[in-house]
Amino acid sequence: MGPNYLLYSGASEVYTESRGTPSGGAPACLPLGGHPLRGGQANDRSELIEELAKLRQEFAEQAAELHAAETRCGALIDHSSDLILEFDEKGRLLFVSPSCSPIGSRPLDEILGKTLEESGLLDSLHPDDRCSIFEIFREGVESRRETRSCFRIRFPDETWHWFESVSTPIEQVDGSRRFLTICGDVTDIEQARRDRRESESLYRIVTELSRDVIFEVNEAGKVIFASASLEELTGIKSEDVKGRDYLDLYELVHPDDRQRDLDEYNRAKGELGERIHYPPYRVQHVVDGSWIWFSAIGTWYEAADGERRMLEVARDITREVHREEERLKLARQMQEAQRLESLGVMAGGITHDFNNLLTPILGDAELALLDLPPDSPVRPRIEQIRHAAKRAAALTRQMLAYSGQVPVSVEPISISRLVDEMAQLLEGTVSGKAALVYELSDDLPAVEGDIAQLSQVVMNLITNATEAVREGAGRIRLRTGMVEAEKVDRSRIVGGGEPTARNFVFFEVIDDGCGMNAETQSKIFDPFYTTKFTGRGLGLAAVVGIVRSHGGMIEIDSEVGRGTRFRVLFPAATRAVVVAAPQTRPPFEQWRASGTVLVVDDDAGVRALLDATLRRVGLTVLLASDGREGVELFRRHADEIRAVVLDRTMPDIGGEEAFDEIRRIRPGARIMLISGYSEERAAWHFIDKGLDAFLHKPFEPSVLLEKIRRIVDSDWIPTG
Repeated sequence: MGPNYLLYSGASEVYTESRGTPSGGAPACLPLGGHPLRGGQANDRSELIEELAKLRQEFAEQAAELHAAETRCGALIDHSSDLILEFDEKGRLLFVSPSCSPIGSRPLDEILGKTLEESGLLDSLHPDDRCSIFEIFREGVESRRETRSCFRIRFPDETWHWFESVSTPIEQVDGSRRFLTICGDVTDIEQARRDRRESESLYRIVTELSRDVIFEVNEAGKVIFASASLEELTGIKSEDVKGRDYLDLYELVHPDDRQRDLDEYNRAKGELGERIHYPPYRVQHVVDGSWIWFSAIGTWYEAADGERRMLEVARDITREVHREEERLKLARQMQEAQRLESLGVMAGGITHDFNNLLTPILGDAELALLDLPPDSPVRPRIEQIRHAAKRAAALTRQMLAYSGQVPVSVEPISISRLVDEMAQLLEGTVSGKAALVYELSDDLPAVEGDIAQLSQVVMNLITNATEAVREGAGRIRLRTGMVEAEKVDRSRIVGGGEPTARNFVFFEVIDDGCGMNAETQSKIFDPFYTTKFTGRGLGLAAVVGIVRSHGGMIEIDSEVGRGTRFRVLFPAATRAVVVAAPQTRPPFEQWRASGTVLVVDDDAGVRALLDATLRRVGLTVLLASDGREGVELFRRHADEIRAVVLDRTMPDIGGEEAFDEIRRIRPGARIMLISGYSEERAAWHFIDKGLDAFLHKPFEPSVLLEKIRRIVDSDWIPTG
């Protein structure tokens, strides 16, 4: 218990009772309980004693309370994790709490009265923080104000702990000052602060470096953040959208994409943790007007202040979208090319078999007409059979044209001159239904091609345009010109393909008719496809095959209600156009020959026609139904056979193998190949083998004999 001083006085004496004195001074008289002593005013001794007893009781109670407070304070200090220190004005330690033990290298009772440098406590202080600690202490001494500081201390386990300190000056009775310093461990708080600063710094760096557009929207739907990449990708400044309603930004989205994204945003609005996967959408660049494709994802989260916010990240996928569009376009072109190729293969196979059937029909009809008198009653019927067979043969040529297997008689041709020479025929085809407008360029390079087939291309395109325009009110423009390969719109090329030349001569047919949708455009080159109620054919399908066989391309541009433009491009030739003089040849029935011809064909009808035709001019004929039999016949009659007529496709031993065997028997044997396929497909294996002639089925006897005449090279004598 602290000092207790009592003073009382009577009439003749003063009595003093003392229990200790204040340190460094004489006994002091202290009023207790706030009641002044009445002294000489108390005449009655017993009253004075009673009053003193009350004062003593009050003093004892206050002393007990003080002791309890001191006990509680000591317990708090002993068990507190805070570091508590007391300094005098010279920086000497007057008190150190037990919690300081882990940071010192000496016992605490040995460092009292010493400065921080002498105590060794600074050894645990982080080197970067020592100077600031002394500056803050000096400031507190000079200013007599409370000071705060933050520093790091190393613990025995080699970990660094952050502490925040508050140093409070305490005035003493003698006028001096002491400084009570309490240091609290704020490692967790400081780490959280550092993590937050790092997170904010990282977020800032990410948003500055990322090309993705980052939005942050509050619960009221206002944009509170937009990354700088917004301006880079769209031309819209980020500060221009801050504070705006998020829904207002949808005005920048393409109208076709707007509602889908709005629906997705409204579906998940405000739902914490709910992810918003926006369908790809387009935003128009405010400067150049281009459309940028974005793929975005967003989520709602709860901010530190409890507010709900949405974070959205939008990525520019324009390049990926265009790359995928290009891939799909190429895939469609590949599928189209494969489809056309497969249809061409099918058409070629059908044509081959059909030609075998037509050959004896057409040939025997012609031979029959030669044997009949002019006034024979059956002559008109035979003429009708022959006419029908020729029409069928023309159909097979169209099928071969579609498959790109038409025999081509290549010569330099002027496209403009070809169209000009066909003008009268074209006018008849249009027949007043539409007006033809010619825009033909002069001085164009020639194209290498078959004039009959190119004429068919022109005719088919004009026929197609005529059927598309309105009766009596349509207009069809025919244009020719030249274009460089790099300026060809490859996206409009039928069936894909790449230009094979540097320059192209084009023929263009433009109508102002009904136009075509995408589905119709994808089918118009199919065999027998038509949009008419009646009529079937191979018109445009044959055009594809002919153009392809000439190394050209077809470009189409059409839109419903706007009309259609067909542009056919052919590689420009280096040779000039040559106008050949017409040639005449004598009728075959006036030619006579002698010798033996070997006929090898697996079709009985074809063999019979060949036999009858060749015998008609005096030749002896040996017949074989397959390659093996043909080779054996040639081996036995090699010295007398002047020519061999050999079918390309036969079972067992085919034409190519039979050809090689015959040439081994007699290297100089004269051989003519016949086939229902085109010369390019049937005879390309024989190019370097010295094939003498090729005959395409179906054929007329006159054509057969003309080719045989050239092979046997016999003198012929006109009759009559």
